[in-house]
Formats: sequence, structure tokens, C-alpha cells
Amino acid sequence: MIKINLIPPEYIAKINRKVVIAKIVLAVVVVAATVALASVWHITRAKTIEAALAKRQAEMVLLQKDVDAVKAIEVQIAEVQKYLDSINSINKGRFIYTHFLQDLTSDLPATLWFNSVATTLSGGVVSVTLAVNSNSAYDLAYWINSLETAGPYSEVGIGAIAVRDTDSGKTFTVQITVKYAYK
Repeated sequence: MIKINLIPPEYIAKINRKVVIAKIVLAVVVVAATVALASVWHITRAKTIEAALAKRQAEMVLLQKDVDAVKAIEVQIAEVQKYLDSINSINKGRFIYTHFLQDLTSDLPATLWFNSVATTLSGGVVSVTLAVNSNSAYDLAYWINSLETAGPYSEVGIGAIAVRDTDSGKTFTVQITVKYAYK
């Protein structure tokens, strides 16, 4: 079979040119539509963000009054705290001997008594030398242990223990040195 092409080549070239032009026009329209849609989306997003920013700035102006009030209250609290700290620093040194004696006698067993108590104050630390008598070695050992393990006491030192026979039994005499730090 023989095919005879009756369409002139110029006509086919003209149709191909029109197809290429149509493809280019379609591509330009698609790109323009895409750019337009992206632009509208970005503009809408920018307007939404600007509106939210304006709303937040209005809220910030309202809340700034509260922030200023809080700062003023914090300044007042700091002033009151300075006042209380100065009172506490005065009172801390003022009642150190009262607290020392309360702490010293709080765990004191009934079988112990003091012959003498000598103190030396250095800052917030009281150096104490005690001459202690006891009718019970167990109570003496318990009380010395409580001094060693209690919070405000440190550097517990024990001198020689003297034992005397008395009418009521044995009496133990010991010299104890300790440092007391009032908290």
C-alpha cells in the first residue's frame, strides 16, 4: 500500500508552530496562576500575622500595668526583707546564750549536773568548757554521744574521767570541751 501525503509540509509546520505556542501559553498561564495563588496565600498569612501581632501588643500594653505593679511589690518585698534580715542579725547574736543553754540542757539526763560552764563567744560560735558530774556512766556516755551527733555541736573533746566513791554510789567527773554554732 502506498501512502500519499496530500498535506503540504508548510501546513504541518504551521500546525506544529501553533501547538508549540499553545503549550507555551499554557505554561505561562499555569506559572502565572501558581504565582498568583502563592502571592494571595502569603498576603493572607501576612495579614493574619499582623492582626495577631496587633492583638498581642494590645494585650501586652494591658499586662504591662500588672508587670509594673509586680515590680513595685517586689521592691517593697526586698525592702521588708532587708529590714527583717537586719532584725534577725541583731537578734541572732543577742539570744545566742539563751539558745545555747536551752540546747545544752534539753537532752541532759537527770543524773548529770554541771560544776562549771565557761564560754567564749567568737562570731556565731561559742567555745564551751564544761565540768560535768554524773552518778551514771551510762547517762554520761549517752549525753556525750548526743553532743557528738547533735547539729549545733562540733569538736567535742573529753578530758580525763575521775571516779569517786560517795554515799550514793560512784560519781564520775569529766571535763568536756565543745563548740556550739547557733543556726
